[in-house]
Amino acid sequence: MKALLFHGPHSLSLVDREIPQPAPGQVLLKIAAAGICGTDVHILRGSAPAGAPVILGHEVSGEVAAVGSGVTHLKTGDRVTVDPNVYCGHCSFCRSGDVHLCVNNRCFGIYADGGFAQYAVISADFAYKLPDSMTWLEGAMVEPAACCMHGAEMAQYRTGDSLLIHGAGAIGALHVQYARLRGVSTILVSDPIAHRRELALELGADYAFDPLTQDLYREVRKILPDGPRVIMDCSGVPRVVEESVRQVRWGGRVVLFGICPADQDISIAPAYINDREITLCGSYDYIQLHQAAIDLIAAGRLRVQPLISHTFPLTAYEQAFATFGTSRSMKIMLLPNEA
Repeated sequence: MKALLFHGPHSLSLVDREIPQPAPGQVLLKIAAAGICGTDVHILRGSAPAGAPVILGHEVSGEVAAVGSGVTHLKTGDRVTVDPNVYCGHCSFCRSGDVHLCVNNRCFGIYADGGFAQYAVISADFAYKLPDSMTWLEGAMVEPAACCMHGAEMAQYRTGDSLLIHGAGAIGALHVQYARLRGVSTILVSDPIAHRRELALELGADYAFDPLTQDLYREVRKILPDGPRVIMDCSGVPRVVEESVRQVRWGGRVVLFGICPADQDISIAPAYINDREITLCGSYDYIQLHQAAIDLIAAGRLRVQPLISHTFPLTAYEQAFATFGTSRSMKIMLLPNEA
């Protein structure tokens, strides 16, 4: 089979591998679609950790091609998506319910071989059936949708809340839709790319701003004189995080969803946070939200098809990664079994 192997920072190559066989409790998947995540790009740049050598790709959908012994709830031909967070179940975080923070996590596509390949094996317990109505591309969007749903939990939205989202790529657009479902009444987005702003408005945002040509602080204050109660940073830009602390309403929450480079710091006066009772928190992965994300996408409550801007065969991986982050890109998918 063809597989995209990560050797270390700035080193990725297409290799030939034997098709893996499922061990007891595992299934073999024929990968239909695999999304390129910002995490994959950070790993490739050396600004996020991963095992090496390893096959990347943790946002996937595929068909069960073989079933290991002991697996009874899945069969050959089933259409599934994958929760990539393979937690241990016995560390202190797992035993307190925070399985997404498992210190022994063997995350599929980061520390264990993932979906940038024609075939992959996964523990059957982490495979979720897809309804027939969902496309393979939609199935590969379940993982990022679940992550955004966890971000909303960290935001602690209240009915009637106001929200500013920095970054209106695929993740920002998912946040727009889910925030609306959670009862947020005023949604503003900031992104320098025009078509992303336009799509955010189509998907439910009330206002969209260009931070490069508009005074964002002033424009937001025209609409929300006290500032938004929640700011969701999907940009991963340290300067934007610093600005968010000054933009948010007193008593509000700033959620760091985008991944800032690990070697960059932010400068925030603790007294400013203390005096205004601002909460600054991170959002990492999710807990038991995979099925809920499938249900919302299948019901059309989360529209993910408009977020998929490009598809590439696995052999065109260099072009796919080069397209990531360009002005016309949103979610980019690799199709490992298509020429």
